[in-house]
Amino acid sequence: MESKRANPGTPRLVLASGSTARLGLLRGAGLDVVSCPVALDESVLRDRMRAENAGQNAIALALANAKALGFSTNPHFMSADFVIAADQILECDGVGFDKPENRQVAREQLITLRGRTHRLQTAVVLYRDGEKLWEHLATPELTMRDFSNGFLEAYMEAEGDVLLSCVGAYRLEGPGVQLFNTIRGDHDAILGLPLLPLLAVLRDFGIAKK
Repeated sequence: MESKRANPGTPRLVLASGSTARLGLLRGAGLDVVSCPVALDESVLRDRMRAENAGQNAIALALANAKALGFSTNPHFMSADFVIAADQILECDGVGFDKPENRQVAREQLITLRGRTHRLQTAVVLYRDGEKLWEHLATPELTMRDFSNGFLEAYMEAEGDVLLSCVGAYRLEGPGVQLFNTIRGDHDAILGLPLLPLLAVLRDFGIAKK
């Protein structure tokens, strides 16, 4: 984890995640933020909540909150830190999809989603000293086209194992954009972090300039 800050007298902004996409969005917006992955077995919480018939939106929010709270056990934790955490679950007809375990699972997911509309339940939270200050849920909606089996195989070959790090087995910033007919929602929320509402609340707390 990076631990230096531009001004030691100002609160530090921490992303409780190792996601390069989320870190890139924050730094691209001009924020001075450090990244710190959190040790969290997401599958335990996710499976328990699904067994309780929790909604996919509630699961995404619960995982984001768990990541933020998990950072408080990190040796680099400082109580003055503002901590951002996020999570994303793909939902199609009430069923949640996670990152595929292997290429076969990725292929099956894409075949299931082909020609159908799904939502990305994208949750983000802001914490300080173990207290939740704010949370937000964005639900961009995406419709896949009825692509051919030949396109699917060529797409999977081109993308390789990078598909395994993506919910739904696609990247809109890559060839995955060709899977879709229509996309509704902010691009940053699709990438995993609803940036505009987050920037607004960071301005309220004096972390981003007004």
